[in-house]
Amino acid sequence: MGFDGTKDLHHRSLRIRAALIAREALEPMDWARALLATELAFASDVVGSGYEWSTTTGWSDETTVRVLRSTQLKLIRTVALLVGRALGTRPPLRPATG
Repeated sequence: MGFDGTKDLHHRSLRIRAALIAREALEPMDWARALLATELAFASDVVGSGYEWSTTTGWSDETTVRVLRSTQLKLIRTVALLVGRALGTRPPLRPATG
């Protein structure tokens, strides 16, 4: 998810959450981290709430999917270049030279 480990995940997630609540700007990588963490927490029974999402959060699956899809569409351009590079197994993009 783009974290350096569990301590980094905890530290950054607190900072990202505070920024979202305060409606502060986030770096593209932090938007990608927030989106991916939310997707995993929502869908995964292994590392997230999964089936118990509505019990854990109070949000129905239907509402969550609508909000999640809307968020994905809003962030696609912001996070697209990070997926597979900073958040995956592809080598990082090299700056253009010329």
